[in-house]
Amino acid sequence: MKKQFFFAAMALGITPDCRSATTIFFGPQQYFSEQDSPFIGGIVDNTGEGIYLENFEDGELNTPFVSGPSVGPSFGTTVRSRNPNPEPTRVRSVDGDDGVIDGDGFNGDAWTSISRVSFGVSQWMEFDFEPNDQGQLPLFVGLVVTQARDVDEEIELSWFDADGNTLFRDAEFDPREWAPPGGSGPGDPRVHRFIGLYHSEGIESLVLFNAEQVDHLQYGYSIPEPTSTGLLVLAAGGFLLRRKRSAARNLLLLLGICFWREGLEAALGPELRGEKVVSE
Repeated sequence: MKKQFFFAAMALGITPDCRSATTIFFGPQQYFSEQDSPFIGGIVDNTGEGIYLENFEDGELNTPFVSGPSVGPSFGTTVRSRNPNPEPTRVRSVDGDDGVIDGDGFNGDAWTSISRVSFGVSQWMEFDFEPNDQGQLPLFVGLVVTQARDVDEEIELSWFDADGNTLFRDAEFDPREWAPPGGSGPGDPRVHRFIGLYHSEGIESLVLFNAEQVDHLQYGYSIPEPTSTGLLVLAAGGFLLRRKRSAARNLLLLLGICFWREGLEAALGPELRGEKVVSE
């Protein structure tokens, strides 16, 4: 059983290397609406440079710069697109998608993956991302797992960069651990979990195993950063990451430290930076 992380899944030192690629893992986090997303700042502030939110309520995957696989052993669709009149408890949508958080996610829609061979639900699901108009891949990619295909198997997520390299290897979770005390019934939204990743050099694809339905796909380029004063405060006094911090705050802390450190080094002369000065 893999350890579950709710804070940065990386080793952060007091003086991080801000020039190397940074990867931060988010979740699994209980999720009832977009207000529970660690990316919420970018969703609210979305101007095409923040975070896109795809809730599948129109029956399609049609937000910019993302698609399901067009070839291969499976294809993606929404539950209601496949069956406009599903059984009352068949859909596992995010609770708040019908406008009210009431313990009922059956009235919305969700994304699923269908085998091209059996036309049953596939074990595998995939989302592929394209560069935006500035040539940038999304730095943040996450979604909400609303139903496991088999509760006796782990749910696995893998993010890949443009070269096909795996960006994070420990996203394996036992869905039984997400059940509330006393257990849960079919479609109980208390078992819904947001899982996401930040990678500073961009994410090209996300592949899932054993996730039958997902919702609220979120991806993009930025979440609001602290003000300049806030960055200085973070850098001066926030080196120790508390376990109770959210992963989003840890990311902003890291960005703050990098901003402060780069600004300080630029203000210092090369001698104070420890660099060798060659006189001509």
